[in-house]
Amino acid sequence: MGTKPRTQRTETKKKKANPTSADSPFFRPFAALAAKKARSEKAPTKVPEKPPASPPEEASMVGTTEAETFAIFMAGVRSLDGQRATRVPVSSEKIEPRKIVPATDPDADARTALQMLVADGARFEVVDDGERIEGRRIDVDPREVRRLRRGAYTVDGRLDLHGMTAGEARRQVESFVRKRRSDGDRVIALIVGRGNHSPRGIGVLRGEIAAWLSQGPVAHHIAAFASAPEDEGGPGVVLALLAR
Repeated sequence: MGTKPRTQRTETKKKKANPTSADSPFFRPFAALAAKKARSEKAPTKVPEKPPASPPEEASMVGTTEAETFAIFMAGVRSLDGQRATRVPVSSEKIEPRKIVPATDPDADARTALQMLVADGARFEVVDDGERIEGRRIDVDPREVRRLRRGAYTVDGRLDLHGMTAGEARRQVESFVRKRRSDGDRVIALIVGRGNHSPRGIGVLRGEIAAWLSQGPVAHHIAAFASAPEDEGGPGVVLALLAR
């Protein structure tokens, strides 16, 4: 019989199982690449896993001592050498807070004196021409000043202020006025002197007397005052009419 040798049949099967490009009706040189791409698209994409979140710093410090906590915060800190470090001296003295001083009012004294006069009802009208002085409480008849000026009243008591300082003279005047009024006297004489060594021969206390009689604690004891006439001492003597 005309049987083909085994070797020839085997080669024929291999050719059928692995057809070459010449045996295929269409030549597809990129078929293998397309198949590989399709397989890669079908394969599931592997998502990288996220690393576990580290616990918060506060949680890691639970149960640590103060020394350990300090060591954690100071990790990596380097101290300066002795040449670069600067020591700040610490004073052991207690620093006192600055005291706030209220602003002073230059008119406070005058305003206080005026308030006292208004409260006592002792408001005065005073005239000073540089040599002679006179004044009256506004509720007193102006004719009383003219009577004092003329010397129409008899003087009940005299107080000599020669050689006294302003402070001493003021205390003496206040005490003298109170006593004389309580005794029922009507007119007093305050001797201040003419001031032989003062400018224009005017006593230093003359102007002070006017202020003491029209202001302050004795103002409500005084009704009027005026420099005495020349025959009774002139500007060196102040006559005062005490209130009833």
